[in-house]
Amino acid sequence: MAKKRDSGRKETRLQKEKSFSRRDFFKSGAAAGVSAAVLSGPGKASAQGIAWNYEVDVVVCGAGCTGLHAAVRARDLGASVLVVDSNFDVGGKMIHSGGFVSLGGGDAIQARDRAGADPDGFGLTAPLVPPADLEDDPDLLFKDMTDWSVVDASGVARYRYNDRQLHRAWADNAPLTRQLQLENYVRFARVDGTHFGGGMSRARMAKAMLKLAAKTDIKAGTLSAEDRGDPEKERHSRFNPMRQTPGIPAASVGAPGWVYGGFCLARCLEFSAREKGVRFMLNRHMDEIIREGQFTGRVLGIKASYTPRFEPDAGARLESFWQNGNTDERAATIHIRARKAVIIGTGGHLNNRYIRTMFDPRLYMNAFEEALIPLLGPHGQDASGIVAGMDIGANLAGMMQNYEHQLASPRISNVLATRDPHANIFPGHPSFAFAKAKGFDIGNSGWEHVIAVNQVGKRFYSETAVPNSAIGNPKYPPGTDGTRKPFTATDWRNASTAQIKAQFKRSSATDAALAINEGSQPPDFQSGPVWAIFDSAAVARTGWKIRYPYIADPPDGYFHKADTIAELAKKVMENAHQKMPLKYLEQTVTRYNEFADKGVDEDFEKPVMHKISTPPFYAAWAPIGMLDSFGGLRIDGRAQVVDRWGEVIPGLYAGGEASGGGQQHGLGRASVHGYLAGTNAARDG
Repeated sequence: MAKKRDSGRKETRLQKEKSFSRRDFFKSGAAAGVSAAVLSGPGKASAQGIAWNYEVDVVVCGAGCTGLHAAVRARDLGASVLVVDSNFDVGGKMIHSGGFVSLGGGDAIQARDRAGADPDGFGLTAPLVPPADLEDDPDLLFKDMTDWSVVDASGVARYRYNDRQLHRAWADNAPLTRQLQLENYVRFARVDGTHFGGGMSRARMAKAMLKLAAKTDIKAGTLSAEDRGDPEKERHSRFNPMRQTPGIPAASVGAPGWVYGGFCLARCLEFSAREKGVRFMLNRHMDEIIREGQFTGRVLGIKASYTPRFEPDAGARLESFWQNGNTDERAATIHIRARKAVIIGTGGHLNNRYIRTMFDPRLYMNAFEEALIPLLGPHGQDASGIVAGMDIGANLAGMMQNYEHQLASPRISNVLATRDPHANIFPGHPSFAFAKAKGFDIGNSGWEHVIAVNQVGKRFYSETAVPNSAIGNPKYPPGTDGTRKPFTATDWRNASTAQIKAQFKRSSATDAALAINEGSQPPDFQSGPVWAIFDSAAVARTGWKIRYPYIADPPDGYFHKADTIAELAKKVMENAHQKMPLKYLEQTVTRYNEFADKGVDEDFEKPVMHKISTPPFYAAWAPIGMLDSFGGLRIDGRAQVVDRWGEVIPGLYAGGEASGGGQQHGLGRASVHGYLAGTNAARDG
């Protein structure tokens, strides 16, 4: 199935007619006389002529999961397409992910595995789930995605709050989106479960993969060792910035000899998009959406600024892995006209404190600085699409849906000593120069061996309870993440008081870390950093890799070593976010060691303790962060943006983390939104 292409005569003819040319893609001057409306100042629109620098049918803002799916789909329908992205390369968050794509509704991969088939000769093993658990259709998928009764281990009923119109369309188009992926060189391993937020009753997730071979050949589905990266030598590659292991062996998901990851999806879609004539303008940030009137009329295009990134040492501008189809425009500001539509796939709001604090005021703190900035750049997840939509009257939806989500609410990470525990990459990819350290993962069990202290050096909770401040989302198979087994859809017993009491396990460790402490100063009363404190005996017990590239070399202020606790308390001041020495740290460690000798933690009831008494001593940054955004532009079942008065904004579409109302994690959500947006944008103009 992966080799098939949509090559119908009608769409091929339309592509040729609408392919990019100087007539479509023209510089200012050639555009003289084009008259439209322009945002002449913040929040104000006035009718006047614009010398459009470029013109195209569909402008896609963001080259991530939503954007690439939308671009390919719109191009297939004959539209000329330009993808604009603030970063130097294509892929967004998708390229660094695990490549878990939960769709369903009876999609082609479910059908393949239900039949136990391997039609493309991938060398797949037997299916991993029973055939009955692959029987699916859009009606069942929709029912799952809006099931009021399903609660997680914190008692939250996430599916209950999904937008029904949006999810009806999502369910209907999930199988079509899987087919689009297959027709654009994406290969999938066996279905092995369902990803977060993908429904309870059926298995719907398959991982995108490529086969290890002598060379990378997207059409053949192969990947070279060089492009994969080298887990043994602790190297990523320019082709692959996947978090954690660079290309995970896919034998465990039924595909021996293959590896999986988000780069397997992103690079295949990018290759196909470039092959089909989609154009890319990178290093270009979308600043404004231009509409006929501020709150009326069609969307006409965008205003975008030049946002290059440079190597920190050599100073050279960073470039995309593939160059074909790029338009290298370096003017400070340009205007791009969209004859049919603008699609917003610019990502979420985690790096915009004024938007993220709409759902959690505690996130005003400066120490919250990660959210994939090394990978995506300083403009990544800055809510630019959301804010630009609001400026022309767009409504918001789902701003409360981050609440207690496993990856969308603040939590203390198990990955220490790095500013960005989610980027989590080795050297070899340009982003590592900005991250400086991969960080070392202590896992859930590692908290036994450390104490966690706030910005004044005091403990605030039992460290072993830190992992339980993150609650998983209900998914297949039933019984996971606190859900009831046996499971019956929409059964009141799923949400009964007895069920919730039996399964509730959420701790408040992260809440305690974010609380006001003695170092919190007005006017913001910021809680400040969290530090994990441990000694050399802990390193010997656990085997933690406290060396480059897991910690920065030269040091960057996120990991410290000292021969005494007093010296360690002072060294943390090398971190830009630490405003005072850990003045209580010596007292805290002394008291903790006394508890360890007694075998009883009188302060926080930590069940297992190890003394912190063997120098050298260490302080590692314990990031409080998030990966996902929920809440954004309100969209309808056609992915059209809806304004504050309940009317669609003509010519404006959105999806993924720039949109709200669909509380799903990851690639399944964004890919279908992209499919919907690309389909309707190309057909509506």
